[in-house]
Amino acid sequence: MLRKYEKESEIFDLVESFETARISREDWRHAEHLVVALYYLTHHEFDTAASKMRSGILNLLVTGFGVDLEKEMPYHETLTMFWMRTVFAFSLLRSELSLTEMANELVLAFDKDYPLRYYSREFLFSDEARAKFVSPDLAEAAAV
Repeated sequence: MLRKYEKESEIFDLVESFETARISREDWRHAEHLVVALYYLTHHEFDTAASKMRSGILNLLVTGFGVDLEKEMPYHETLTMFWMRTVFAFSLLRSELSLTEMANELVLAFDKDYPLRYYSREFLFSDEARAKFVSPDLAEAAAV
């Protein structure tokens, strides 16, 4: 079941736990990625928000989850940028909503397989797509 946000303070707490790498692996799911991205995109310019998301994920992997990035690279640049662009477009379309309303709508609107409407699985999970942003190979996403 997806978590429903009732107060902005719950979103602020999520962002703080992400930034300090205190969120557990079990609590860092797709919805939490989207909500942190939404927070950044509603509080910063796009490039700053994307940079904060990228560096935050890398910090969480190393500091919070103990991943040795020399041995394993779970970070995925194309997915990160695809979602940042998708969340940005969503936030512009729903800007009349409060942050909590927007967060709740966002997590219901986009499941984790949404990028597969635009990317073939093989292409999306290629080494190239992990290392740098690549454009969709199936269809051009409106938000991409």
